[in-house]
Amino acid sequence: MAKSKKRKAKRNWRQTLIVVLMIAAIASMIIPGLLPPPGRKPARKAKRNPQPQAQQRESIPEPPFTKEGELTFVDGKTGKPIRKIDIEKAETDQERQQGLMYRRSMTDSQGMLFIMEKSAPQSFWMRNTYMPLDIIFVDENNVILNIHQNARPRSDTPLPSQGNAKYVVEVIGGFTQAYGVKPGDKIEWK
Repeated sequence: MAKSKKRKAKRNWRQTLIVVLMIAAIASMIIPGLLPPPGRKPARKAKRNPQPQAQQRESIPEPPFTKEGELTFVDGKTGKPIRKIDIEKAETDQERQQGLMYRRSMTDSQGMLFIMEKSAPQSFWMRNTYMPLDIIFVDENNVILNIHQNARPRSDTPLPSQGNAKYVVEVIGGFTQAYGVKPGDKIEWK
């Protein structure tokens, strides 16, 4: 009996030693990843910007309007001009991504013409756009497909075209209702 107790005690001691060595080995692999490298101070947590979001927005300068052409809305049935506006063109990916973001004002005689690489379903949103817009989707034949009137500022809600659009025109909110611009009308620009 005494011999079997000594054997069990030796086995328990060996098992305990193995478990302790395994824990030490695992800890030696994990702990260095948690500590900063020697000679380097731990990174500080970033301070929260104490400015309210409205003040942060004010720090971004409003892009100026730059006339790059003129666009005329044309009645789809009579062919008569409805309204002519000055436009900026968004022809590159960067210009299309920027769009009218950070603008705080625009007259009803200004707008932006987005020229897409190909005619396809398009979708816009109003992120970082501070004024309501009418978003007008136009096909490759310059015919207006659909209009999202008074799109809500600073919204990530997708505003899609109803069909393949090659062009998109953004004007101040309420423009299309005020001048009677509707699907089926056309655009011309130079």
